[in-house]
Amino acid sequence: MVDFPEFEAAAFWQEPDFILTDLVSLMANRMNAELGITLMVRGTIMTGTLIGERDYLAAVSKMFKRITRDMLDKPTAEDIQSIEEAFAFDDLAEDFYPPSDPEETGLPDILPMDELPIASAISEAAAGLPPIRFLHLKDPVIVSPGSSMAFRDSALPIMRIRLNQIEGWMLGRVMMMTSDDYPAYDDDDENEAPPSRYSRGGFVQ
Repeated sequence: MVDFPEFEAAAFWQEPDFILTDLVSLMANRMNAELGITLMVRGTIMTGTLIGERDYLAAVSKMFKRITRDMLDKPTAEDIQSIEEAFAFDDLAEDFYPPSDPEETGLPDILPMDELPIASAISEAAAGLPPIRFLHLKDPVIVSPGSSMAFRDSALPIMRIRLNQIEGWMLGRVMMMTSDDYPAYDDDDENEAPPSRYSRGGFVQ
């Protein structure tokens, strides 16, 4: 008989989807990949582009620096330096990032896949590093419920979302459709399904 580790049932069901967490951590955060994604967050469907947390922190830092500089009449070089230091958010990243420079790792340039720094980073993360808690959605659009809302023209069009609040997700941005987009067919052909005009299911990357 296998002895499974003890766990608290309530906490277990509040954990975020480990597949989504790995996707965010590896693809978006560490590889800086941008992926179209659609999320269901507490009954709200939203779509946008998944980006890394360092891109988000850089955008937040840039916005606060610009706002603070604009508030000063004639900022001095010392003021500018203080602003740069006060809003340097690079160290606020919660994910683990292995050194990208081979000299920093003490490893040669060419290594087998299982010996790459990214592989060791994943192993260390699994060994007990704190899990990430957020993903970052660029140019988010709230599709449902109610009228759709877009945030592309906002001062910071990136939404920070807690992973454990996401109830469902799929890769690809949702395509907004109107009644004119649906194919027309005769009511007499009850047994014949209308041909789909959307070979990709209405979703695009």
